[in-house]
Amino acid sequence: MRYFLSVAICVIVSLVILIAAARYVVGIWIFTAISSLQLHLAVTCTLAAVAAFVLHRSLLPALLVAASLALGLHALWMTREMVQQPLAGNNVDAPALRLMSFNILSKNRENAGAIRDLILASGADVVNVLEAMPLRGELGALSQIYPYRIGCGEMTKTCDLMVLSKTPLTSPSVHSLSTIFENGMILSDLSWQGRMVHLAAIHTTKPYFDDFQTLELTNAARMLDRLEGPLLVAGDFNASSLAPNIRMFLRWTGLRTASWEPPTWPDWGGWFGVPIDHVYVREPLHIRSLQRLPSSLGSNHYGLVADIVLAP
Repeated sequence: MRYFLSVAICVIVSLVILIAAARYVVGIWIFTAISSLQLHLAVTCTLAAVAAFVLHRSLLPALLVAASLALGLHALWMTREMVQQPLAGNNVDAPALRLMSFNILSKNRENAGAIRDLILASGADVVNVLEAMPLRGELGALSQIYPYRIGCGEMTKTCDLMVLSKTPLTSPSVHSLSTIFENGMILSDLSWQGRMVHLAAIHTTKPYFDDFQTLELTNAARMLDRLEGPLLVAGDFNASSLAPNIRMFLRWTGLRTASWEPPTWPDWGGWFGVPIDHVYVREPLHIRSLQRLPSSLGSNHYGLVADIVLAP
């Protein structure tokens, strides 16, 4: 019985490893979707293979442990590869631009007041709200602190992606990155610390809609690559920074991540979730801190708050 149970576990682990490792040989979209879970799958497979080895000591479960560890270690290496360079010197007292990015869930109307209060008390200079429909009735209150807005009636008919700011947003533009999802990116400029900072708020489709997510990231990268100077990008990418198309997007644009990206989805996953909401920067901007909001307030995502500084 122990032998057959060990064999059954090994078969399942082998299939999962083959699926997770497919990213290294093919670029099919379904494997791209799974790539966001590579670290989670590697840890799960390692534990399962160890259990199979305990049940029946043989070469196969030992090899599967090694393969699972290799997948996990490479996932960790990939996360470090896209991390921003450390800042020289102490930047604790440097002025910071605070950004909040939060997918509040379009059906989350009962928590609109709490989300409004959270935004107003956040101290954020710029707020990206995704699936912003619940806040349509709160725009008046939000405008008391954030008089500048793009989205939800300002340059868009829909109320999905919205950018709020305490200071003027110049050169605003709204872009549909594919035919499947309208108004998926908002671009604007913000004057800060004597520099013009390019801002981009992005909401991509989910990765299991064929190749549409990769198409959207490609279109976004083309537009962002034309922008020179400081660039701050945030939003719901529906994929972790491990996904091949996200890595392509980061390489193309020169954007980098914080040293650690908090998991944001699903909300019930807590700290075992997947970081699919991101804040990315391009030099000379630097992410001094990146934190997850303490509560999802009824959304299926946790929001993020980042303090951004200019590198000396």
